[in-house]
Amino acid sequence: MNKYPFLLMKIFIITLFSVFVFCASGCEEKYEKGEKNDDSTVQPDEDSEETEYDSDRDEIQDETPAEIQDETSDMDSETVDEVPDEDDEIPEEEKIKSVIIGTYNTHLFFDKVCDSGNCTSSDFESVPSDSEYKTKVGDLADSLHEIGADIILLQEVEKESCLKDLFEKSGGYDEYYLGEKGSLASVDTGVMTKGVITYKNKHTESIECEECEGGKTTFSRAFLEIHIKLGGREIIVFSAHFKSKADDDAPRRLAEAAAAAKILKKTAEKYPNALIVMGGDLNDEPGSDTLEFFESEPTFLRVADELSSKDQATYSYRGEAIAIDHIFWVKSSIGSYKTGSAEVVKDAPSWYSLGSSDHAALKATFEF
Repeated sequence: MNKYPFLLMKIFIITLFSVFVFCASGCEEKYEKGEKNDDSTVQPDEDSEETEYDSDRDEIQDETPAEIQDETSDMDSETVDEVPDEDDEIPEEEKIKSVIIGTYNTHLFFDKVCDSGNCTSSDFESVPSDSEYKTKVGDLADSLHEIGADIILLQEVEKESCLKDLFEKSGGYDEYYLGEKGSLASVDTGVMTKGVITYKNKHTESIECEECEGGKTTFSRAFLEIHIKLGGREIIVFSAHFKSKADDDAPRRLAEAAAAAKILKKTAEKYPNALIVMGGDLNDEPGSDTLEFFESEPTFLRVADELSSKDQATYSYRGEAIAIDHIFWVKSSIGSYKTGSAEVVKDAPSWYSLGSSDHAALKATFEF
């Protein structure tokens, strides 16, 4: 008698019995876990409920930055970060009592790449060799050490990579930011600072200009707004670089001054507990319409005004020493300018430059 049919039948019965036991066990386990109640309605488990909550929470978080941005600045053209929650309050006796703020035009701080396609000796953009670039970075770092500012406002920096190299070479600063406009071979405004940057805004918006075509213009370079927490203090700085006198356009510089003043006043109203300082290469000297616009208002104090015309000069133009780099304190903000602290930092008493730059630097101390 052939045994194979009998064996096959036996295997089939054992397999069928195993499947039955497995299914019965699974159903009982599901029932015990509460995945199925008496009316056969599937109930959500704890994991699915948590996932749904997390999704709602993420949605709320996504909405928050827009709300913060609306509350932070009515004139923001490109907000690149938001104001975080305030740090834990530091006891008054532990807060810093003063801060040194400086401004320095680095003079055409280009990297080693020709972005414009026009980089001959007669073109605006230049391409340094590797050794020339390293020398430039090292020289600027030495200049920053000589200036000795806690917060330094910079102009004419081409790229973030350039500022990063300077930041790493100089040491002594905690954070940096460059307000790049994004155009090829543009040289932009930046900030290096001790402490923590809590908010950044590149003001590039359209501004009023009565004598300009269409009645509008823009800032020549980003009017860079940086909020800083340093030593328990809130400090807001603006790095500026107004229209140059090459292809001179005085009405545009005046428009930049008017727009900057409006932003500074709004900022002072919005942040009453902050020290607010603007500095940079304004490409105009005392007595010009640009400077008179600021100095005619009681809101602003030009720190170098107490110096003689020779001692406040930061640039030599056709053999004449002139002051075109300036620092203004917004008097409606907290703190005060330390009288007598304004100083032009330069290579020699009769020179009006510092290091590899064609500009001298300017610094001042502010007290709390």
